[in-house]
Amino acid sequence: MINRYARYCNSGDLDLWLSLWNENGVQMPPNAKTRVGKVRIREGMAPLFQNQLRITINGIQDVLAYHDSGLTRCRYSLVMITPRGEIPLEPNGKALTIFARQFPNKWEIIYDCFNTNVSLP
Repeated sequence: MINRYARYCNSGDLDLWLSLWNENGVQMPPNAKTRVGKVRIREGMAPLFQNQLRITINGIQDVLAYHDSGLTRCRYSLVMITPRGEIPLEPNGKALTIFARQFPNKWEIIYDCFNTNVSLP
């Protein structure tokens, strides 16, 4: 799922990326308010998807599944590609993503929390 998250994000297709989310999913981005539900997540992410994003999963530390719940913990980097060049948005990030299995055997993101490993001055 986390590799699909990256592929769909890198495709530039916001609708495809949102297809991974539960209707009531919760996104907790750094330095921003929590976004509850696909509508709010779309509003928050639409400006980023106006340019090409490139997220790279740099390591998956944990993958856990228990019945109809699962989580991943990973390291990632995120770059926005603009006509003027690449802008590093998150060169050294970490994320915890929680999934719920919907029937018949489809997993959806219900919580996604991510931030930086870089210390602020």
